[in-house]
Amino acid sequence: MFPDFIHAMLQKLSKQGFQAYLVGGCVRDVVLGMKPHDYDIATNARPEQIIEIFSPENCSAYGRAFGTVGVYYHNGFAEITTYRTESDYTDYRHPNQVYFADDISEDLARRDFTCNAMAWSPATGLLDKYHGKKDLEHHILRCVGVPSARFREDALRILRGMRFSAKLNLKPEIVTHSAMLAGAFRLKYISAERIFSELCNMLMGDNITEILLTYPEILAVWIPEIYPCIAFSQHSKHHDFTVWEHIARAVGNAPKNLTVRMTMLFHDIAKPACYQVDSKGGHFKTHAEKSAVLANAVLLRLKSDNYLRKQVCRLITLHRTIPDTMPEVRKLIGNIGYEEFALFLQVLEADRISKLINQAESDRKIKKLAELAEICKNQNLCCSIKDLAINGNDLLKLGFQGKQIKYILNSVLDAVISESCLNQKQVLLSFVKENYL
Repeated sequence: MFPDFIHAMLQKLSKQGFQAYLVGGCVRDVVLGMKPHDYDIATNARPEQIIEIFSPENCSAYGRAFGTVGVYYHNGFAEITTYRTESDYTDYRHPNQVYFADDISEDLARRDFTCNAMAWSPATGLLDKYHGKKDLEHHILRCVGVPSARFREDALRILRGMRFSAKLNLKPEIVTHSAMLAGAFRLKYISAERIFSELCNMLMGDNITEILLTYPEILAVWIPEIYPCIAFSQHSKHHDFTVWEHIARAVGNAPKNLTVRMTMLFHDIAKPACYQVDSKGGHFKTHAEKSAVLANAVLLRLKSDNYLRKQVCRLITLHRTIPDTMPEVRKLIGNIGYEEFALFLQVLEADRISKLINQAESDRKIKKLAELAEICKNQNLCCSIKDLAINGNDLLKLGFQGKQIKYILNSVLDAVISESCLNQKQVLLSFVKENYL
C-alpha cells in the first residue's frame, strides 16, 4: 500500500518510542485507489528529536519553526511534522502561534477537510474520526469542524476546496458550499503566487467545468474581469450559451495542458466589452485581441511566469483566425513553431465543441488546417528565416548590413512561401541580386 521507505521511517520512529502516522493527501489518495505524489508523516517527536533519529545529514529543517523536517531515508523522501495545534489567525492565512501537541487527535482536528483528516499506521490501521472515507465514497467535500471558522482561519482553503472538487469530483456539502461563497472576499489577502498555484492545479481537474459554473464569483475576487461574462447572453446564431458558460465548457473540453486550459479560461473574457448588435444579431469584433490584453493584465497580476503568459496571449489573439491556404499556414508555423501550432489546434477544437450549434463549418476548417500543417511538416517546407537556403552571412558577403539583412531575408521568405521562388541557394542569391543590388 505504501512504499518500503515509508514503512522504514514509521518503524524507526516507533522503535524510538514515538507515535508515527501517515496523514493528509497520501492517505486520501490511497483510499481513493490513487498513487500518492508525496508523503507526510505526523509524530509526537519534536523536530530536534526527528533530526537526531534520522541524523542531520539526512534532514532538511526548512520548516522546523512549524515542526516540519524533510527527511531522506532509504532512497525516499517524506516530510515529518510534529503534532501541532494552532492559535488564532489574523491574516486569513497563517496562525499567530503554533503549539506542539502529544496526541494525533489534536493534530487532525486542525485540518481543513474530512478527506484530509485521516491518518494511518501499521499498528492502528486507518484512523478516521471525521468520516473522511465515507465522504470520499459519497463524493462529498466537508470541512472539519465549522466551515466558516476553517475558511476564516485560512482563506486559501476555499480555493483548495475548489481544487479538490475539480480534481477528485467531490461536491461541497451545503454548509461548506455556503461558507466558501461567504468567505471568498478574504482571498484578497492571500498572495498572488498562492492564488495562481491553486488556479493552475484546479484547471487540470476533470470536473473543472462544473466548478467554474458554480463558483465564478470566488475566482472573480482576484479576476474581476469575469463578472461581466457570468450572465452575458451572446445574442448570436453561432452561440447557445452565455459567455461564461461557453468559457467553462471550453476549459473542460480542452486537453489537460495548462497552456491550453489557461487560454480557454481567458479566450472570450473581453466579449461583453466588445459586444455590438446589428440586423444580423450580436457581434464581438476584435474580442480576441482585447481578450489577450485582459489576459495579459490578469496573468501579470497573478505573477504567472512570462513564458506561459506570452504563449497564452498569443493563442488567444489567434483563436478567431483559421488559416485556410498553405502560404498562411506556413507563415503561422514560422511565427509560432510546430509545438505551439499543435496547441493552437487544441484551442480551436475546444472552442468549437463547447457550443451545440453550427459546428460543421468550423470542424471542416480545423481539419483542413491540420491537414495543411501535416503536409508542411512531412514535406519539410520552408516556414521561417532559419529554414532558408541562405542566411545573414551570405548577405554580408554581398555587401548588405544591419537592418537591411533582416528586411531582405523576410522578403526572400515571403517569396519562397508564396512559391514565386525556389528555396535553393543559387536561386535565392540571384533573387536578392536582381531585386536589391
